[in-house]
Amino acid sequence: METTVRLEYHLAEITCELSRIFGPVAALVPDGPPGSSDFLFHAGVLPIPPNLLSSDRILFRKLHHDYNGWQRADALWMYLSPQKCRELGVFLLACAFHHPAKATTLAITHPDSAIRRIIIPAVSLKLEDLPIGQTWVPFALRYFPAETEKFPWMDDCCVHDLPLFALTNIDDCVGPTDADWRERDTVRIWATTGGSLRFAELLLNAGCSWNRVREYALEGDAGFRGVAPMSTELRIFLPGGDGWIYEGDDVPIAGVQF
Repeated sequence: METTVRLEYHLAEITCELSRIFGPVAALVPDGPPGSSDFLFHAGVLPIPPNLLSSDRILFRKLHHDYNGWQRADALWMYLSPQKCRELGVFLLACAFHHPAKATTLAITHPDSAIRRIIIPAVSLKLEDLPIGQTWVPFALRYFPAETEKFPWMDDCCVHDLPLFALTNIDDCVGPTDADWRERDTVRIWATTGGSLRFAELLLNAGCSWNRVREYALEGDAGFRGVAPMSTELRIFLPGGDGWIYEGDDVPIAGVQF
């Protein structure tokens, strides 16, 4: 565990490897408006995700969302620029279509972020060890820029087609104490699910220059449903919205302690 943490925080100095690796593809994706040209995502056009990369341009806050005075849900607030939205979407699609045999970790190196890493678990499918029933992996996604809403999927009836964000720790084994639960700093996203592909599309649309929606709320079953069962809630804030708490159009650059 110490070796993994050490590697995460000795990555490139205050740089965004997410941008360096996936920015060139994100720049090729049509910016819209809705109904304009499309882009075909598949393994042949996407970089193979490395096992470890970093970004200091994404920042998370960790909170709770209280409903009706007696229901409490875990909640994450994510702050990032429109460009970073698109790069993160491309990264998730690359993980989905390459379905790497080893886990991929996106280290969140901004020192003010409550989340320190996003882990995409490995996808290892073998004919001799398949689960019961249908087995599938994503093949391609034809993307068209589309309009979005703050609550993008509140009318969907199939909750299992929504993204699942698992708030956990680096070992994916949270201890029994309240302190253990407060110290969770890792989000796991299973990139090959239909919900994660929809989330990637939402990020691509959120980053379009014509899009005026500056906040997205993916709530649980107590709110306007936007995440799968057992998922933490996620709120996305972009520059220009009422919830953007920083000056300028990006999260502030801060020194990283190595």
